[in-house]
Amino acid sequence: MGKKSFYLGDVGAGAKMKLVVNMVMGSMMGAFSEGMALCDKAGLQQSDLLEVLDLGAMANPMFKLKGPGMSSRNFPPAFPLKHQQKDMRLALALGDELDQALPIAAAANEMYKQAKNAGCADADFAAVYNATNPPK
Repeated sequence: MGKKSFYLGDVGAGAKMKLVVNMVMGSMMGAFSEGMALCDKAGLQQSDLLEVLDLGAMANPMFKLKGPGMSSRNFPPAFPLKHQQKDMRLALALGDELDQALPIAAAANEMYKQAKNAGCADADFAAVYNATNPPK
């Protein structure tokens, strides 16, 4: 449950807000996955990246919570990747319906589809990391 209640308007407005929030979350996780992969490929310690991110303006609970599991490729499902990808797809459909371009969300959705097709559908949505840095 959330910490606050909102009146968002007519019936259905809450569902739209949930899609927007999950689209932002999914896009952020996609970019975070790319950063973690680049860090790894550059020979940097992912734990250092997590600490640097936590000390700056980009600090957020999602990175702090999901980052260590991504480093160890441990993805116990709190929010399954298949549900994140579904919400990305539905948010993109809403954007199409409203003539709102969502190119970053569209790119992130492709990452989730790739991870889902690679067998990560039931893992946590942080397993999208495997789409940017496949296990060896």
